[in-house]
Amino acid sequence: MKLSASKSVLATNTLGRDFVVGDIHGHTSKLMEQLDQLSFDIDKDRLICVGDLVDRGPESAQALALLNEPWFFSVLGNHELLMVSGLKYQNSQHKMLWLQHGGEWIASSDPSQWPLWFDAIEKLPLAIEVSGKSGKRYGIVHADFPALNWGEFESLADKKLEQCIWGRSAFKERREHKVAGVDLIIHGHNVCEQELQLGNRIYIEPGVYQGRDFIIKELL
Repeated sequence: MKLSASKSVLATNTLGRDFVVGDIHGHTSKLMEQLDQLSFDIDKDRLICVGDLVDRGPESAQALALLNEPWFFSVLGNHELLMVSGLKYQNSQHKMLWLQHGGEWIASSDPSQWPLWFDAIEKLPLAIEVSGKSGKRYGIVHADFPALNWGEFESLADKKLEQCIWGRSAFKERREHKVAGVDLIIHGHNVCEQELQLGNRIYIEPGVYQGRDFIIKELL
């Protein structure tokens, strides 16, 4: 599966609220419970995921089913990439890596569903951009944004596109740089027990598969 600099731009939600959630990792029931606590209204509100819908939890198929919901949006995560690359495109290295990191659930799934999942995953953008009612501009990318200006996204080279879903160095080194052209960029992938802001980048992946609650952030 080849990465492309694909970006979806969502219109401002004038009817309800927008939220962003960290990696779901097959914990769909827990996610729905927390949305209920927020009085999430599927007719008005929207939820954007930072990627990694699947693996490590018991409900990966249910997490992928969220992609059929009109109120749910997601960027591509590294776990979805490994799944499609390993199963559909027979990349043996990716398949092994995926199975070692939570992909074993696929053995008990219905193979007739796989083409539908592959198709849905390959349509996921690498980035989502949305403006809140306040006019604040948000970018959502799975792991990292390795450029100085949000406007550079469409011209990122292959290696930097890979950093968007695999990058850990900016997080580990706690780099405080700000990305121009956007108010906030929201990431998952890198586990931190609480929301962490570095410059104008926010990390919201607490590691729900380790027993913690989701971080669900409202966009204002």
